[in-house]
Amino acid sequence: MRRPATFIVLAGLAAWLMASCNVIVDDGKYHLVDDGGASEVASFGGGPNSSDASGSSDASGSSDASGSSDATLGGDAGGGAETGAGEAGGDSGSASSGGNRSPTGAQCTPASPCADFSSNAILDPKGAPPGDAASLFGPAGTGSMQDGPCLVEPADGALYPKNWLRPRVYWKAGSASQNLFEVRFHSDVEANDLVVYTTKTYWVMDKSIWQTIAWTPPGPYGTPAYKDGSLIGAQIEVTVRAISSSGGTPAISNTATLQIAPAIAEGALVYWTTASFATATGANSTTLQGFTVGDEGTTTALTTAEVRQQVRAQPPPPANLQPATFELVFCIGCHTPTPDGKFVSFTSQWPWAVALASVDTTVGAPVVGSPPTWLTPGAASNLSPNINGYYAPPSVNQVMMGIQTFSPAHYQTGDRKLVASLGAAWNQTEAQVMAASPGSATGVVSQLAWFDLEYTGALPTGTAYSPWSSGMLTSPLPVATPCTSLSGGCASSTGGGGWGLIARTGDPNSAGGPNWSHNVDGVDAIVYASTNLGTKDGHMDCEMSGSDCTSDIYVVPYNGGAGGIAAPLPGAADPELSEYYPAWSPDDQLIAFNRVPTGMSMYGSPAADIYVVAYNGGAGSIEVPLRSNDPVACTGALPHTVQNTWPKFAPNPLDPTTQEPVPQKDSAGNTYYWIAFSSTRSPQSPMDPGNQDKRKEQLYIAGIVVGADGTIATFAPIYLWNQDYTVNNLIPAWGEFRIPPGSTPPPAPIAL
Repeated sequence: MRRPATFIVLAGLAAWLMASCNVIVDDGKYHLVDDGGASEVASFGGGPNSSDASGSSDASGSSDASGSSDATLGGDAGGGAETGAGEAGGDSGSASSGGNRSPTGAQCTPASPCADFSSNAILDPKGAPPGDAASLFGPAGTGSMQDGPCLVEPADGALYPKNWLRPRVYWKAGSASQNLFEVRFHSDVEANDLVVYTTKTYWVMDKSIWQTIAWTPPGPYGTPAYKDGSLIGAQIEVTVRAISSSGGTPAISNTATLQIAPAIAEGALVYWTTASFATATGANSTTLQGFTVGDEGTTTALTTAEVRQQVRAQPPPPANLQPATFELVFCIGCHTPTPDGKFVSFTSQWPWAVALASVDTTVGAPVVGSPPTWLTPGAASNLSPNINGYYAPPSVNQVMMGIQTFSPAHYQTGDRKLVASLGAAWNQTEAQVMAASPGSATGVVSQLAWFDLEYTGALPTGTAYSPWSSGMLTSPLPVATPCTSLSGGCASSTGGGGWGLIARTGDPNSAGGPNWSHNVDGVDAIVYASTNLGTKDGHMDCEMSGSDCTSDIYVVPYNGGAGGIAAPLPGAADPELSEYYPAWSPDDQLIAFNRVPTGMSMYGSPAADIYVVAYNGGAGSIEVPLRSNDPVACTGALPHTVQNTWPKFAPNPLDPTTQEPVPQKDSAGNTYYWIAFSSTRSPQSPMDPGNQDKRKEQLYIAGIVVGADGTIATFAPIYLWNQDYTVNNLIPAWGEFRIPPGSTPPPAPIAL
């Protein structure tokens, strides 16, 4: 994928590669030597719960029982990561080829500590603490763990991108009498602790402090170059003490240890938001919100009123269903970005036709909500395969569209393709919902279909079956086959152009939740969920179909749309568990996915957790559960109950010269990844009566580091405190979006 060199989401990104450095590798540590001769050191080592991505395992063949993986970025502070092409004459993108790296921060060691933290405590002006707060608490670290505050943020073991939002500390008082708090940041390589006194139950680090210890962004027009902070790679401990302003013994919180990675997070996130999942309030309140990495607020990326492409689907309320005509979009569903970040595609209202809309706000871009100029009438027609309005199952289920995906390798003039699931294996009518019936299997085998978005052939036409409410016999538009309904109501296709089914030889099941590779190193494949019954209403769901529902991750070659042999991915195809919603890493080396016990709902399941597995050319590896699956224990939330779902990887940074993505590797060969997901764990998020009274879903990110030996290490999550916690935020899409700055601040945190 190439983009105009005049646009880069992270302003001044080109300055990354301005300073030339030499690399010396020594016992797993790397030394970055800038032009001034000042050096720094950082190292990475997999912890005892890490997994080998090469596919090897111990005798038990299982991951650690805690469901987490640990890792430590050890060594002295201040290390940097390789984020661009190699230096002149070097091998571009190589882990050890040298490279043009940034200037680095100060060298901090226990023997020669830095003085980034003042020896004077900060009195939080928002919290108005008394001037003698320090004397009330006494010496550092003194007090009792009894009735200590619950430290919710940061999570213990979190790894922060060096360009991320400044950290927020958020806690719950241990008792009603606690109304004065001490926040303390400690690092062995700092001369002083950072100490804050406040009466609030949250505090956000000053931006100037965060930039000093983590990352100073580039100046205007790329100069001066960015500067790495002094605590990259160092362990930073965070604790909170609480006391009554009238005196007493301080109570001490749990401790959280965080680290700052020698790597950035690239791009922008655009995510789906709704006030509630209740039908009356949720269906018409869906919007896409977003922010660029580093923004301390969010922005509206797309509303239904802005969408200009019409779809063959249910008309806007209160109108009733009619023989299918093109209608305005009034519901934005599951979405995915185009590789250039200019547009999103998404499923609209029933029966889930697909639309595309611009989210690009750069000068000269189409109006937000406009369809692409290259989207032809024939392609738009194929993406709305319902030609008949409402008709009885199963034929209506044959034309239900599902989750879509793109590949940068097939997104240019003359080869602009979209892949989506087509058809629904399970159906539940409104009458069945009212009668508390779980619904029934449709007999439809959901398929993977490719769509030519520049299709210029004859516009698909056809006569809707009459009477329109009873069914459909044939269609020139996409229909999922085979369909084996006992009622004999299945439709067949008359072979219209501009689309086709992707053969999945060896997999007779339905296909859902596809994700297309980036075609890095020749990997041009689609990873998807192979399920017998788990496709319903455009998404993955076994909730109604009972214990017989299964789902595993499969891989099939794209092969020009012809497909080929489909095979389960080892590590992501356990017959005792359901795996779904797979996502490729930006370099096609890893695949993240959801997992729940077989027979349990895949849509909105509290038990959903996220795992990652190495691709290894289709050979897979031992799967690794994300450490971020587990909520903070003192919040009362339990593991396997907080609905960790919809994993999506961050894109790799773009080389400023070639505009091609480049993996972030340090000179020891460690590769850094970031993953976004949603969860119902946040204690400040209100309950949603439309979603089984679970807390409203919120967004998190987490770090993943793969060592040179293939070891996969995962880290605790980071809550995105710039989001609005009063609504549901989920289905994050992470890419090179061109959206406005996130200038709408979040609501103030509530006292827990």
